[in-house]
Amino acid sequence: MKHAITFLILLFSVCIYAQNETLKKEISLNEADKKQILDSLVKQLEEFYIKPNAVGDIKKKLNENYKKGIYKNISAQNEFASKLSADLLEISKDLHFRIMYDPQWNEDHLKILDKENEKKIKAEELSEAKKKNFGFEQVKILEGNIGYLQFNYFEDPAIASETATSVMQFLSNTDALIIDLRKNNGGAMEMGQFITSYFFANKELPLYKYYYYEKGRKKMDREMWLLPSVPGKRLDDIDIYILTSGATFSAAEWMSYSLQNLKRVTIIGEKTAGGAHPIDRKILPHGFSVNIPFGEVKDPVTNLDFEGKGILPDVLCKSEEAINTSHLLALEKLSQKNKDSVNTSYNWLVPIIKNRQKPAVIDSSILKSYQGKYGKSELVFENTILYYKWNNAVSFLLIPLEKDLFLVDGIDNFRIKIVFEDNVVTAIKRVYEDGLERIYKKD
Repeated sequence: MKHAITFLILLFSVCIYAQNETLKKEISLNEADKKQILDSLVKQLEEFYIKPNAVGDIKKKLNENYKKGIYKNISAQNEFASKLSADLLEISKDLHFRIMYDPQWNEDHLKILDKENEKKIKAEELSEAKKKNFGFEQVKILEGNIGYLQFNYFEDPAIASETATSVMQFLSNTDALIIDLRKNNGGAMEMGQFITSYFFANKELPLYKYYYYEKGRKKMDREMWLLPSVPGKRLDDIDIYILTSGATFSAAEWMSYSLQNLKRVTIIGEKTAGGAHPIDRKILPHGFSVNIPFGEVKDPVTNLDFEGKGILPDVLCKSEEAINTSHLLALEKLSQKNKDSVNTSYNWLVPIIKNRQKPAVIDSSILKSYQGKYGKSELVFENTILYYKWNNAVSFLLIPLEKDLFLVDGIDNFRIKIVFEDNVVTAIKRVYEDGLERIYKKD
């Protein structure tokens, strides 16, 4: 079942939701309409909400708000939906709740039994999913043959498996993998199951245990296991890193939590949001609907979840530092695994990654002091920028990594290092990845 999660929209619903919905036809709500919506909402909560003991308090508070006239001056549908969402969140502390105004969705949902209409709806959903590349935002190879995958929501593999497979095969020859879920608010847990299955040899392992409730009673339960086979090559023998933030939510959290408990990943970043419950969208009157948490998911290893608590990363750092932190850690581990080899790529790449996180800034007066001729080489200072000129023919931009170390723009196999004697520049070095150095003394 696909559980679409919209955590960020919930948190900023007053600002964002109204902006997105301004084109929809607004018809003023009267007090009778609002009361009907509130009564229907409470009824849906009583029938489906995972925490039946909390429904009484929610009902009491919403009715108090209505009687106090909290909603009296709200006539616009989107504003009323945003206010109800905020109230439900404040009362319940349950981040999954969201009230929406979307008459078209209600109309389509009521027509779902119409096969032609159902086909049309699915075609529209597929079209929208394609525009978002089924949630896969970026896939690339970082320095040191470290794979990087960013995807921002979990689409149903029923329509996204082909894209997911191509992504995993693109990454199949990497030596480590970073999965960026910092902006991922969840979605279909089946996508988490699909991706996770690539990270193990052909094993039988349960990932999630589902418990669904209706009218306060357990309705059914099931387990979700690793898939017995996946298209293409598995990545079962490389280190996996997952990046998280306070916006990582629901299904994205479940994939992270499951893999952490199976000791298959290292989680890096910030504590996650803490939304562990699956949801379903229920119809309310006058074009409104509500996302209601209606079940529980438990981890088979811990028999626990992270609802309201979030997931604590193995390596805590600011969200914006997570990519470079994980990249450095991945390179360090690979270096340790291959310490008997002559591969020196770790030390070669570290300055690049550290500089990416905190770019080196060198005063112009210092850069200017480096200029001069060094045999066939020359350093030229122009407009606050230092250039490397070779054989009086071709010039390259120098990008500072450290005070005395520079990348040569467009050339990967060597760098330029400034040589000092008694704080005076006496030479430059071409420093190569294999440790070779060539010195050019200053004329």
